[in-house]
Amino acid sequence: MSQYVSLHLDAAANAARKLLKQPVGTLLILLMLAVAMTLPLALYLGVQSSQAVVGKLNESPQITVYMELGADTGDTEAVKNLLAQDKRIQKNEFVSKQKGLQELQTSMGGQDLVSMLDENPLPDVFIVTPDPATPPEEMKALQKDLAELPMVEEAKLDTEWMQTLYQINDFAHKVFWFLAFTLGVAFVLVAHNTIRLQILSRKEEIEITKLLGAPASFIRRPFLYLAAWQSVLAVAVSLGLCAWLVNVSKPLVDQIFKPYGLNIEWRFFYFWEVLLVLAAVAALGIAGAWLATQQHLLGFKAKR
Repeated sequence: MSQYVSLHLDAAANAARKLLKQPVGTLLILLMLAVAMTLPLALYLGVQSSQAVVGKLNESPQITVYMELGADTGDTEAVKNLLAQDKRIQKNEFVSKQKGLQELQTSMGGQDLVSMLDENPLPDVFIVTPDPATPPEEMKALQKDLAELPMVEEAKLDTEWMQTLYQINDFAHKVFWFLAFTLGVAFVLVAHNTIRLQILSRKEEIEITKLLGAPASFIRRPFLYLAAWQSVLAVAVSLGLCAWLVNVSKPLVDQIFKPYGLNIEWRFFYFWEVLLVLAAVAALGIAGAWLATQQHLLGFKAKR
């Protein structure tokens, strides 16, 4: 067991030394791998940072229920009781026709509208706030149900705004997963080509080692550790690029969204997220190295 561990430690140390012997080439490879990771990682940070804002916006969609002009106090009380019993509704606020007229009068600079009108043309209104977790389809069903309540003239919902909000959020998630998948595949291919070049530079050494009876695992091991080191270091460079990108873009994003009352609180990766990224990228790099070494070993067998 100790010999097995020692072989792995030696392979890891030798792989690290090989990287240090070629600092310029290593740096270029790390930058190439890091750039492939930075875009999906930065997009992930943007999506996660905007979740708090999206969560607040999800509370905003409201349904305005307009009572008929002929509705009396008994009708409004009946509707109020029905709204209170509906579990899909988080809260509701009643705005009487008198209060509505007063607010309209205030918004028009205090002009006396009562003396200008024979009667109040405004209906009683309920401002209904659905549960924020309610999806768009159920929100429309709730709107339809409210419109069918007794003595209700109309129920209006800002469906276009709400649909746009959900679509933007859904689109950002889809773009993230698309980039994560495609650039993950690209990372495997880059790691494969990088290790293949290393194998070609040591082709004679590997063939001699194979002729001496070395197992495939012995030949494969140093290249797998080389890919693992490259992946870990590339993650470190990519995280640095992400931090720089967030700091650079934060003032511009704030300048765009703050006039609309939106304050996006940018965050960086949590510790568990860093570990997850390290594990995933290392696995991709090792997969690319394994494919490269396996291809060479199969080619060696074919020659024999």
